Amino acid sequence: MPATAIEITRSHRVESTAALDLAVVDSRGCFVAWVGDPQHPAYWRSSAKPFQALPMVLSGAADDFDLSEQELAIVSASHGGEPRHLALVQSILAKIRAQPSDLICGKDWPITAAARDDLIANGKSPTVLHNNCSGKHSGMLMLATQLGAPWTDYHHSDHPVQKAIVESVRTMTGLSAQEELATGVDGCGVPTFYLPLSRMAFAFAQLVDPRRLDPSMQSAAHRVAEAVRRYPEIISGEGRLEQRLAVATKYRVAAKGGAEAVFCLGIPERGWGLAMKIADGSPRALGPALIDILKQLGLMDSSALEAVQDLIEPIVRNQQGVAVGEVRSVVRLSWARIGLSLA
Repeated sequence: MPATAIEITRSHRVESTAALDLAVVDSRGCFVAWVGDPQHPAYWRSSAKPFQALPMVLSGAADDFDLSEQELAIVSASHGGEPRHLALVQSILAKIRAQPSDLICGKDWPITAAARDDLIANGKSPTVLHNNCSGKHSGMLMLATQLGAPWTDYHHSDHPVQKAIVESVRTMTGLSAQEELATGVDGCGVPTFYLPLSRMAFAFAQLVDPRRLDPSMQSAAHRVAEAVRRYPEIISGEGRLEQRLAVATKYRVAAKGGAEAVFCLGIPERGWGLAMKIADGSPRALGPALIDILKQLGLMDSSALEAVQDLIEPIVRNQQGVAVGEVRSVVRLSWARIGLSLA
């Protein structure tokens, strides 16, 4: 069962709670720590984007189309629809002579409030470029171009693009060809993967510590991991959790969140991957729980904690702006016995 990890208080009494499951796994496939059920299955949602970007590097498309590190980051991103994000997506489309109309992700409002407010103030409507998944979709079109595959139906599971992605996901999660890889349809229309949290964590561990992979996958994983680690303001946006964590930890993590309160990250210096899921899908528990977990893992010193102080115990305010409670973490890690593995 998920473990209670967050208490939301009002007038010094607990009003609500949030539970989570979490797995921390190293690049050998051994458990490091967990909360609740580390084998809990969930949809990977946008936390899978770095692995959906891997085939673009493996195929040679990233080199042949001279993809910059920032462009690789936008392919792995749930961007905020800021002008710099849109420019990167447009640059990728230009390199393959595609148009925004070739993307099937759909129109959506920018996640970043300032970008959304700017559209409204100027009487404009959002486009497919504002969709937080437009970078991922532009990367899929680039992969289709490299493979000589049609752009039409690139989101279908039987398309060469999606088949290439499945192979990368299997490799990075450690799933054999005989094991089931269940999928659903993501918000942007492409397949999303249904996996145990332990497998997601293992994938992020291998992403940041790929030494046990074959040489071509090592190189591709390193490039994607570095793009995610070095450019969190592209991976998410200014002020969002991935960016705040990167700055606070001095860029020691490669983090990627997903919808329904999924969050994953890799820790290069330790070769660890972390995957967590808030049971009710509410993102308000993510920040306090994750920061507390990273503190218990020894990754948040006093200066890091000070940098994210507002996220540790967010204040609950009433409609007059008066503080009436807080969101606080009560999560406690269970530490694994040496050698306990996914198998």
